[in-house]
Amino acid sequence: MPFYSFLVYMPLVAKYNLNTLILASVWVAFMYISLPLFYFVFIRKIKLEWPSMDERRSIYRAYSLVNLGFALVSIFLMKEYITFFLAATILHLLLLLFAFIELKASWHTAVWSFLLGASLMIHYNYQFSDLGYLPEIGSVTLIVSWVRWKANAHTPFQLVMGIAIGFLASTPILFF
Repeated sequence: MPFYSFLVYMPLVAKYNLNTLILASVWVAFMYISLPLFYFVFIRKIKLEWPSMDERRSIYRAYSLVNLGFALVSIFLMKEYITFFLAATILHLLLLLFAFIELKASWHTAVWSFLLGASLMIHYNYQFSDLGYLPEIGSVTLIVSWVRWKANAHTPFQLVMGIAIGFLASTPILFF
């Protein structure tokens, strides 16, 4: 998700030098992928293929904190990303809320729907003239939903909930 934000925000962050973008990429890879996966797999012993509701809550809590941390760090590094990471925090908090009331929503479709919504909001806010990655992200969102349904990982209701949660979480980007 954060790597995609580099593509969407590239016209806004082009003012930063290449070293800043490389450092941000390494930091994102470590904090958003390596560290959580190590924590989930080796410390919490979560089966990421089929996590239980308790394990889902742990995953959503961890990513809520990671996204909030990225939003705080963005205040000092790249201000353009603050809203994106605050919206991503809202995404994971909404998924956590649904997990607490024992409703399983598709995290995969929620994330891709969030990226599609974020792209739409950014394109509208900054009045970009091209479509950017919107068609690709919309297509991937549909493909991911279909694959998750065909793999019997989620019901259609859980997929629709994921799509709705993802798009709803991206709306703060429109206002800030």
